[in-house]
Amino acid sequence: MKNKKIILGSITAVLIAVSIIAGCKKKEDAPVPVPAPHALTADSPAKQSQKAGDQLNFENETNQAMDDCNSALQGVSTTRGTQTFSFCNVTIDSSQQALGKIKLTYTGNDCYNTKLRSGVIEIQLPFANGHVTTWSTAGVTSSLTFINYKVTYIASGKSLLFNGIHKVTNINGGGLVQLYFGTPIIHKIRAAMQVAFDDSTAVTWNVARKRTFTYTNSLQKVWGSEAGDTIMGGYNHVAIWGINRIGEHFTFDVPTDITYDIYYLSGSNSCIYRPLHGQLIDHGVSHEITVDYGVDSSGTAQTSGCPYGYKISWTDSNGSLHFVLPYL
Repeated sequence: MKNKKIILGSITAVLIAVSIIAGCKKKEDAPVPVPAPHALTADSPAKQSQKAGDQLNFENETNQAMDDCNSALQGVSTTRGTQTFSFCNVTIDSSQQALGKIKLTYTGNDCYNTKLRSGVIEIQLPFANGHVTTWSTAGVTSSLTFINYKVTYIASGKSLLFNGIHKVTNINGGGLVQLYFGTPIIHKIRAAMQVAFDDSTAVTWNVARKRTFTYTNSLQKVWGSEAGDTIMGGYNHVAIWGINRIGEHFTFDVPTDITYDIYYLSGSNSCIYRPLHGQLIDHGVSHEITVDYGVDSSGTAQTSGCPYGYKISWTDSNGSLHFVLPYL
């Protein structure tokens, strides 16, 4: 019995650490850079880089927001009174948890003072006949409503503004504790998001993704992998589709899952949310773009340590072109 208490105590401590760290994100939260502009045609290096960078920033910010919500759902439920953790400049309102509602209000800088976040994300779990279906239930879907959720990168002043709804399904149920016992967490995501960029361009992007979370070394590190989760236009692994900033209809296909670190129990967090490997192809644009994640400065796949960045490649009238861009 004493050993069981020790194990349960260790698991509780790990979960609290995961929740806290999930709210204090990495230092590398600046927007993806683009090369100095040439003639800004639809297939210029600057525009091609912008398309790939917009996608990566969209993914990073919505992933981190979803992870905030997941951590809040771990700490607040109909079976727990109040949360035992906090994020930097985020207020978690659980006063309506009996109705399945939790609200996150962002009011300032992140924990590393690299970005300013404002706005609200409202979480709604299924509620019927006076009963809330808890987040640990297999197959439950939570609705995450983004209300003027804005991320401004302090170094550059550039920003993204999100409005819309993410529906996240906890496919196999359970919570963070199951990672400790070697069972992955699988989330299915469907979304329609309005995104406004700092140049006043506003677009609507649709999402169909699957995220899988696993662990190594007894929760020393939690990994995430991301896959496209629908078939469209002959492409089998579509993750995002819509219209980009220059008015092109696009389809992002993910033929190779994108993997990244989400959390370390100890040590440096410098690699968090930097894709370690994976591939994305931007179809439908003037010249389709292939994005290879997790490369070194020469564009070669990096197999150890934190990768330098990602390589974008395309072919146009000038031949085959590519750029290697760093993660910031």
